[in-house]
Amino acid sequence: MSFDKVDDILPDDSDFYLKIANKKITFEGISKSQLTSVFFDEANAQVFSISSGDVTDVKVKSPIESFCSSFKIIEKGRIVSIKFSFDQTILALQRTQTAVDFLTFEDGKVSKEFTQTFKGCNLLGYLWTGKTEIVLVTNVNVKLCKVDMRSGTLTTIKSLNLSINWYNYYSPINLLLVSLANANNVMQLLQIKQNQIVKLVKFDIDDEYVSKTKKLIADRDIVLGVVYNQPRILFLNVHTTSAEAEVIVYTIIKLSSIKRTHVLRINQSGRFALNIVDNLIIVHNQITKTSIVFDITNAEFQGAVKFHNPVLEPKSIKPFQENVASSSQKNTYELYNPNWVMFQPNIIMDAKAGCLWFIEIDLLGFYKYIEDKRELIAFLLLRSNSKFVIAKTLETLLEDGFNKMEELADIFDQINYVYRSYLEENMKSQMGLPSSMTRPEEDPVVEFRTVVDQYFVYSYVLCKLAEKVSENVERKESKILTMSLLQYIRSLTDFQIPAQHFLYELLINSLVIQGKFYQLYQLLQYRVVADSKPLACLLLSLENVYNGASQLAVDMLERLGSAKEEIIEILLSKQQVMPAIRYAAKHGATNDRNRFAKFLEVAKETGNNKLFYSVSSHFKEN
Repeated sequence: MSFDKVDDILPDDSDFYLKIANKKITFEGISKSQLTSVFFDEANAQVFSISSGDVTDVKVKSPIESFCSSFKIIEKGRIVSIKFSFDQTILALQRTQTAVDFLTFEDGKVSKEFTQTFKGCNLLGYLWTGKTEIVLVTNVNVKLCKVDMRSGTLTTIKSLNLSINWYNYYSPINLLLVSLANANNVMQLLQIKQNQIVKLVKFDIDDEYVSKTKKLIADRDIVLGVVYNQPRILFLNVHTTSAEAEVIVYTIIKLSSIKRTHVLRINQSGRFALNIVDNLIIVHNQITKTSIVFDITNAEFQGAVKFHNPVLEPKSIKPFQENVASSSQKNTYELYNPNWVMFQPNIIMDAKAGCLWFIEIDLLGFYKYIEDKRELIAFLLLRSNSKFVIAKTLETLLEDGFNKMEELADIFDQINYVYRSYLEENMKSQMGLPSSMTRPEEDPVVEFRTVVDQYFVYSYVLCKLAEKVSENVERKESKILTMSLLQYIRSLTDFQIPAQHFLYELLINSLVIQGKFYQLYQLLQYRVVADSKPLACLLLSLENVYNGASQLAVDMLERLGSAKEEIIEILLSKQQVMPAIRYAAKHGATNDRNRFAKFLEVAKETGNNKLFYSVSSHFKEN
């Protein structure tokens, strides 16, 4: 069987940690001359380009094709917010702080609309939480309402009175964080759930500098998101006592308490923005035109809080080019330009240029710059789509040879720890038990993203080394292959994972090619190689190069206890008729008339009349 080489699957090595994904969304950008404004709805990932004139022309773009549309509405003044319901049937738009318009469409034209006005409050914004459910956030309350387009009414389902400065919303789990007015940076966390507004927990931003200066935290300094399967509140604290910014991570524990758990040391000053990509927290600095990557599993303890330095030195996003309008040329796009706005989890938008991109992790950059391979593997196992980079790392260690065997053994243990956890989770899910794939000593909900199973290691690492061995048996790769296989099988055994037969087959073939028959004998005798019928058949096929292989195969089948027929066939194939008869008699397998005929046939083929007579007499007597 032939497998693609890892280097053929992976792109070229990278000097960068971050890159812009190939997919992008282009839209009509902000233009004063065309009276065009742009809005982005994070919940639906929709960009609205709105051109004002005699009528208001709206164009909607999204990575989801069915969410793209265009329509015209009556010009009624400047729009400050616009969002579709989750099923794209109702459009809500806000022009003032005292009213919201609701519209439905047929064939790109408005079919129904009504306006809901408010008194005694200022509307800060609104959030769709369902097909017809919407949350209105004002400076004095939070209202959960139901939109009825037939009757043209907005019915309040639930209302919660709070004095509010601003809010931040995380739509995947309907978390709403509000900053309470006149409360010195006190936050209230809410969840919109089953037609209820649930008050979860109230907490303070307890930073020393913020407390002393009583400086109010702005909504742009707060990001809600999920990192390693747990909801977090990220506070971008640019007003520290040391004048160097930091990110304070508050963890929402079981939606019942909030704790300050991590501090990310940026060690820079500048203008910052945050993204969360593949469970990594990315801090972009517009002044230095670099990005800093943090992983909150790698920490220095200081009491109850973990302090983190960047995974690697700050580095720019990988440069990329954009097509020039009405030209075949391409221009290198200016990175970190002042028009960039970051949205969660991994979106960069330039509203002036009319482009929206998705930022991605470039794992080959981490492969290049993380020198400690144990640290690299620990990092890669927590990333998605990292299998082939892990294979490349293993290949590098194998190329370095015997000096890296101890390191290779540790890395096999890292890989198989995750593999074992994955197998346990599968077993629990089949039995209907609760799952908990976690690192026991760390954050209780750290989730491994990449599982490297036996077949992958065999196909993309060990078989590639075996190909080199087959080309030149005298090379050191033959010994490295044997030692690597033994280490991998040892690791599987330590984690109580049964090694698959193809690993043993590769090990046996490796030893035979090197002529190390005594080692093979010892491995089989001491049960380092697990007994199986496929391996017994392999040993039989090696009889021409190793005389003892046949007997080893018979011994293995005997130990299995379920291969009586195979053993009899092996003995007969070697024309050992009487031993075959004795073995059959011992195991009560001589009553079959067809087998009696087989014994006689083989005895006759030997040309030994005395043997033929003995066999015939034996069966007549019995």
